[in-house]
Amino acid sequence: MIYNYISLSSIKKIQNLKKINLLNRLELLSLILRLNIMYSIQKAGSGHLGSSLSALDIFLCCSEYLKKNKGNFFSSKGHDAPALYNVMSLYNKINFDKIHLLRKINGLPGHPDINTKNILFNTGSLGMGISKVNGLSFANHFLKGKERNIVILGDGELQEGQNWEALMFLQNNKNISPLIIVDHNKIQSDTWIKKVKNYSLLKDKIKSFKLNFKEINGHDKKKLLETMNYHFDKNNGATVVLANTIKGKGFSFFESNNFKKSMNFYPFHSGVLSQDLYMKASEEIYNKIKKLCNAKKIECPKIKSYENKVKNLKNYKLLSLVKTYSEELLKFVKKNRKAVVLDADLAKDAGSSEVMLKLPKQFIEFGIAEQDMVSFGSGLAAKKFLPIFHSFSCFLSTRAQEQIFNFCSENRKGIFLGALSGLTPSAPGHSHQMIRDIPLIGSMPNLLILELYSRKMIKIFFNYQKKITLSFFIKLNNSMLINKDFENLTLPKKGSLLKVVNNLNSKTIVICQGADILNEIFKIKNELKLIKDVSVFAAVWLNDINKKEILKLNNKKILIFQSATNFGSYDSFLSNKILTHNCKIKKFKTVSIKNTPACGQNDEVLRHHDLSSEKILKTIKKF
Repeated sequence: MIYNYISLSSIKKIQNLKKINLLNRLELLSLILRLNIMYSIQKAGSGHLGSSLSALDIFLCCSEYLKKNKGNFFSSKGHDAPALYNVMSLYNKINFDKIHLLRKINGLPGHPDINTKNILFNTGSLGMGISKVNGLSFANHFLKGKERNIVILGDGELQEGQNWEALMFLQNNKNISPLIIVDHNKIQSDTWIKKVKNYSLLKDKIKSFKLNFKEINGHDKKKLLETMNYHFDKNNGATVVLANTIKGKGFSFFESNNFKKSMNFYPFHSGVLSQDLYMKASEEIYNKIKKLCNAKKIECPKIKSYENKVKNLKNYKLLSLVKTYSEELLKFVKKNRKAVVLDADLAKDAGSSEVMLKLPKQFIEFGIAEQDMVSFGSGLAAKKFLPIFHSFSCFLSTRAQEQIFNFCSENRKGIFLGALSGLTPSAPGHSHQMIRDIPLIGSMPNLLILELYSRKMIKIFFNYQKKITLSFFIKLNNSMLINKDFENLTLPKKGSLLKVVNNLNSKTIVICQGADILNEIFKIKNELKLIKDVSVFAAVWLNDINKKEILKLNNKKILIFQSATNFGSYDSFLSNKILTHNCKIKKFKTVSIKNTPACGQNDEVLRHHDLSSEKILKTIKKF
């Protein structure tokens, strides 16, 4: 594929041009950066285009305002990272060369992270931004500083309850004056906000907190700059600005106001474009750049091209566990009228979209409100309904942890589906790479954790769970897997391991945990079969290991590869059972993720953490 961008030197010429006024310069820079945002996402292979394009003008004006005024701005939502990085490179906050390395290891992470130069806060987990800007402003006031602090929120993000706790703080603390700008593109992730939780009359809600409120066009650079000047000159407590924007702004193909609100999903929230659509969009935006340059009688910047030579890959049929789960969930819910599917803003990516579309009476969308969702489910379960909860594991197991504990302590029956579980996909960054869910959820009373790897396993699970009164937490990985390796895997008995390579009289037992790790194991399965004293198993039941399996490990060497943190994960449960049953182990080793997981492409991140197929094979041979 060929990707087009405009170089930093060409952008700087426009930025420093005195021939045209500031507003015209900002308009031209906005068009150029739209091309570069699209380029960086296409080259990365993933990213959030729609919200980057809606937030761009806000970022651009914040940077321009803070050129002459000491202060900070940051994004709370994080999806708009490609726009943030492109603007930061323009204002010399990060190296422009990093734009070519979006979502690559040692490049720019999928969501902003403080390990990147001039990034002040980690984002990606929503709802924290107002609290952080409050703390920042409080510290500035305490130190008698003159910083001007701005936070940008997504409009869907306002469904997260912490925002309202932070706003209540502000009504009693008029001595600090953060500027809170809401990027109001009217779409949360890939669906329209009004379909989820319609907070109309936001002005009245904000005014009830005795805070300042203003509504403006979020693409009007003049209004944005005037609003910033007025707010900080007045210095009379916090101001919430509702900046009306367009998701996908700048491209007729992507602009959300060109789509019918009756659509179930806005198609350009995340992901990459086809080559044909990408080239059409590049041509459209470049024509706008040329038109404005001609109107202002200035030289039009030249496009540079980058060609990505795609390697010939084996044409494997790939497996999406999320898509497969969604299909099997629909079949189960159709036959079980008291099964109710609950979702927290992730119907497409966490596996509930088929039920949402085809059985809407048994589907409830909560938006970005995991705590509310789980406690609501407790009410359902009290009346003998079966709530099936859906979100990314990084949000469900953390934000709603107290509510899940409360649910389980009431001896309720429910199914918690934690999607995006594991080290990969690793491009979004550590806010989304959930390697901590086993220790967080594993101690819950009356709950079993398991990981499902195939359609057969999912189908069997839905039937099997009827026999058990306990709740379940299912880990589901969102990576694309090689279908032929997974399609025949079946659910082992409760507490048992899944056989992968079984050599008789093996002295070494290798156990892998995580679909992404199992995918790597399958790549070297033939080589492993030749190592006669090694057997390989996959962990399915993650906090319940039966005695029979433990006793099989007696006098063996145990090597574990896990898509999880090195503290409190599957290896901890296993080692505890080994000690409990007085097994004698000759050697015990775990390869897992220490500290914060790296962000990048799946293959380079697995290699970085010694969990790629070649690293795994090397470790086994040395063990």
